[in-house]
Amino acid sequence: MVVHPRRILWPTDFSALSLHGALYARGFCEIFGAELHVIHVIPPPIPTDLAITLPIEAPVTYAGQDLEPECRERLTALVGEQFGSAGGIVLEVLFGNPWATICRYAAQQQIDLIVVGTHGRTGLPHVLIGSTAERVVQHAPCPVLVVKQPEKDFVSI
Repeated sequence: MVVHPRRILWPTDFSALSLHGALYARGFCEIFGAELHVIHVIPPPIPTDLAITLPIEAPVTYAGQDLEPECRERLTALVGEQFGSAGGIVLEVLFGNPWATICRYAAQQQIDLIVVGTHGRTGLPHVLIGSTAERVVQHAPCPVLVVKQPEKDFVSI
């Protein structure tokens, strides 16, 4: 059996948990010589519980599209911190429903593996907040590695 992902996607929301997923994305890219895609999705300015009820393709106007340059700058700095001057990294700042945008991007870019962090919430917090990672797993066009809160890791810097 041969496993060789050529394109790996690491979506980040800039949270500490998301950064933990960067370790895995970096490790797999180094091992397989894969191209890394790093994206940040700016969600619509509507409450999460309402966003869940909207169809994925519902048009949403963003009054705050001026966030894009700031997010791109922050993403560029983050990639520099996490990956140094490694080449072959594609950066994108996108607008939309996070899980749907991640899955759409993965399909369009022919991503082979998505590495995504999760809080691992269960029960009522999970029901109220929802899980971007869970929806990515359900709808992704490729395998997804879900990285939980660090308990046992098999990667290190």
